[in-house]
Amino acid sequence: MADRINEIAVAPIPARHWTELGRNAYTPEGLGETRTEWLVRARTTGGVEGLANARQSVSADGGSIGRLVADLREVFLGRSVDSLLEIADGHAVAAGSEVRQALATWGWMDTLAIDLVSRTRGKSIATLLGGRRRERIPAYESTTYFQDLLHPHRGLAAVVEHTCRGFADGFRQFKIKVGRGGRAMTPSAGLHRDIEVVLGIRDALGPDVELMVDANFGYDGQPENLEEFIRATSSARLTWLEEMVTASVEAYQALRDLQATHCPETLLVAGEVDGNPPSGAFVDLIDQGLIDGYQPDIVRIGHLRWKQLESRLAEKSILPIPHNFGNGRFGLIAGLALATSLDSWVALEDERIRPNVYADDALTVINGAYWAPAGPGLGIEIDHDAYARIGAPNEVVIHA
Repeated sequence: MADRINEIAVAPIPARHWTELGRNAYTPEGLGETRTEWLVRARTTGGVEGLANARQSVSADGGSIGRLVADLREVFLGRSVDSLLEIADGHAVAAGSEVRQALATWGWMDTLAIDLVSRTRGKSIATLLGGRRRERIPAYESTTYFQDLLHPHRGLAAVVEHTCRGFADGFRQFKIKVGRGGRAMTPSAGLHRDIEVVLGIRDALGPDVELMVDANFGYDGQPENLEEFIRATSSARLTWLEEMVTASVEAYQALRDLQATHCPETLLVAGEVDGNPPSGAFVDLIDQGLIDGYQPDIVRIGHLRWKQLESRLAEKSILPIPHNFGNGRFGLIAGLALATSLDSWVALEDERIRPNVYADDALTVINGAYWAPAGPGLGIEIDHDAYARIGAPNEVVIHA
């Protein structure tokens, strides 16, 4: 008899950053320290359990726990695991016809489906997606927000000390939030602080650490300041410039010209806001080669869809650099599984969430990289004692 999904549990799991985070160019206040994962545990008649973080559904317009539970009933509960994906030559090639629309709409459902199928077959997600590409996964620290505005009495020193702690904890790549002159400071003061932050971190961490910047569109409407930022930070040899301005062909052609003049080795990356990739302006940016890296979110898009997207990017020599902030501790686990699956890889975004309910004590960044879990599916199980304390008191369970 085919393995069927006969029980699904949903529980809110606190996801705590390693420290309090400041704001960025578009948030009105600091991010704080705690977020929420909406952990989904789907169990089968054969004793297999698949995992996902459904935060995307709960936080969407009109989203609620009731809506999430209803969607889980409709899409997964009582369904055969074999019907979730189309398999050819042992590899997943498409979502099953009955769930295709749902999995395309909600990327976390894509991940839940592929986790269930791969665990049922005793294989890793990477194996189901065509083969394991790598074991060691470079990762970059992405919590360097406007720490100077969170601790104004310390200013620049607060940001530099933040990255120095990350270096001591094993990271060798850092993404720095810039764009203060958009909404956090006056344009001139914001530009000055952005520049001194980048140069100060480079000076503190030395020449061998990789640095990238993310403006969250904070340089929109400031072409002169954007050029001055790129010119003034060229000596820092940035690995990439991310979302310096809102995506359009005109804006990115101008950005490409600045890059060619001041920092030709630096990549232009964008796309974390693209929820249906590729769509809108990103179609043109990809087709015209105006970006070097593309960033749809790992959990928002899902593993199978990211694998399908990879071939289109490869045709244009564009690197996959998936966004992975806001996905909690689950995001780290999901990201490592994706990193083992894609043919090309740059680095995994790590928002540094403290361990919570996963049996993942072995996940430690060492000299800038993680070793990917080797087990079936996502490669990580639930820590049942931790879940009993943290998740079980607030869980909702539904049965077929």
